[in-house]
Amino acid sequence: MAEIFTEDILIEILSRLPAKSLMRFKCVGKRWRSLISNPGFAKLHLQRLKAGDLIPSQRIFKTSPLESIDYELHDGVIGGDDDLAVVEVHELRLGNPRWQPPYLVGSCHGLVCLLVPGRFFLYNPTTRESRSFPCCDLVPQVPQNWLVYGFGYDPRSEDYKILQFGSANERQEAIFSLKSGSWRRIQVQRESQPTYFNQGVYWNGALHWCVVDMSRNECETAIMSFDLSEEKFHQVLPVPEVDGQVLFMGLGIHGANLFIYRGTYDDCCEAWTMNEYGRGGSWTKWFSVSTKRIPGYTEWQTVPVVYTRSGKIVFLIDMDKMILFNPRDNTCKDYPIRREIDVESATYLETLISPYLSCEPLTI
Repeated sequence: MAEIFTEDILIEILSRLPAKSLMRFKCVGKRWRSLISNPGFAKLHLQRLKAGDLIPSQRIFKTSPLESIDYELHDGVIGGDDDLAVVEVHELRLGNPRWQPPYLVGSCHGLVCLLVPGRFFLYNPTTRESRSFPCCDLVPQVPQNWLVYGFGYDPRSEDYKILQFGSANERQEAIFSLKSGSWRRIQVQRESQPTYFNQGVYWNGALHWCVVDMSRNECETAIMSFDLSEEKFHQVLPVPEVDGQVLFMGLGIHGANLFIYRGTYDDCCEAWTMNEYGRGGSWTKWFSVSTKRIPGYTEWQTVPVVYTRSGKIVFLIDMDKMILFNPRDNTCKDYPIRREIDVESATYLETLISPYLSCEPLTI
């Protein structure tokens, strides 16, 4: 093969293959192992992935215990096997007490960010690489539930960052840079002081939170974003326009799109998607399903995690179980996940991106 294909042709072929296949192909020989392990190749593979259909490479990562879920395999449409759909994470040693599960900060480009008392962990479930580093010590200590976190990628500096800020009026803003491996204080201005934050979601170079502002004696939902290049807060995205007063429950990612969802008091769950910022971006109704037959359903505790290619929805119910819901016939299928305490989940991509980001330019 070395005689038939030049280096450039080999890169073109391999960069279009799934990350799991590439991990196996490292065993072909030293040349392939060196190529596939190159940070520049990992970046090219991510670019090719983002230019195509992201959904086949999207997985669910959950806590309590840590597991990765191939939801398309569990769907069974592609001849899946339930025994292979859920994989428990054994190699990540967090050192947290069993009664205190890790906080799932978020995911970006295949890296999952977790927080335990005193430390952050970056973990790639596909390559099984992990890296830990201490929490920020640049700001006064406050109760954990007063702090909000987010994890994402700054395309301008080609750096991964973790943001920490106070959910109230406390000045707790700090950023961790993966390139420098250190924290620094920042001074930012926020247009409002929301009282409730959902989990942060990375999308299009910014972190996003679905927030609730109750400062005017009524619940108002907004989307607050933090640009990781400018390091500024914005409220550039309006919530979808619907009749009546609506409290949106949270945000998520499906493929390359951001989605927002809400539960209603008439046994219905609805979601909208957006594919870009600016004038060309607008919310599109994604689904509206009856939830009467979802066991244990409440509008506050039922979270749509992902939407499968066959049109089914994975719901997280009351933070302790997952189901695969078919809106065509209102049937449910339980996920074979384990639960020790309240479960958190996020989607991630199967990539080769390493948590040990080099400061050098990523070139092949």
